Amino acid sequence: MKALLVLYSELLENGKDKFYRELEKNLYYLRRVVGIDNIYASVSSHFKDIFDRFPDVCLINNLKDTPVFGAYKGLRKLRGDDVLLIDGGVKLSKEVLLRFFNRLNVTVGVVKENWSGIALVKMRDVDYMVRSLERNFENSMLDAFYTLRDIYSIVTEFIPLENERSLPTLNLKEVKP
Repeated sequence: MKALLVLYSELLENGKDKFYRELEKNLYYLRRVVGIDNIYASVSSHFKDIFDRFPDVCLINNLKDTPVFGAYKGLRKLRGDDVLLIDGGVKLSKEVLLRFFNRLNVTVGVVKENWSGIALVKMRDVDYMVRSLERNFENSMLDAFYTLRDIYSIVTEFIPLENERSLPTLNLKEVKP
């Protein structure tokens, strides 16, 4: 399993130092759960110093600086594995991560009918997810998961994360269709 962090410029609105402190905590949990060699980040040009701060993270270029395009570029590179897709603005915990393991289908965490910022895409479904993201470059990540379910008929589980101790910190701007 690989972990793909999607980083884009909107995450830096509250300050770069604060963001990097949260990212450090998230990387701590990811290293313990998925391993140090399995962490990738799709980054835009706004994160020029990320390699200096986190040299063990493999970087993928996110040219358009959007979450959907970043996920698209990253999933294209990681086609041969199960991928834990994580928005860079979430606050991870071991409990949240463990809810996504041992699942048979694509699993998407939701908070109040919005994407929570974490999803597990199984290896057999990564190509379909890439196609779904291609159809939704101008839409949200949740729209891409609905496309995956409705157009490509991939079984997709939407699990609520409202009762978790650590709720995501990202801006939930996505609207359910």
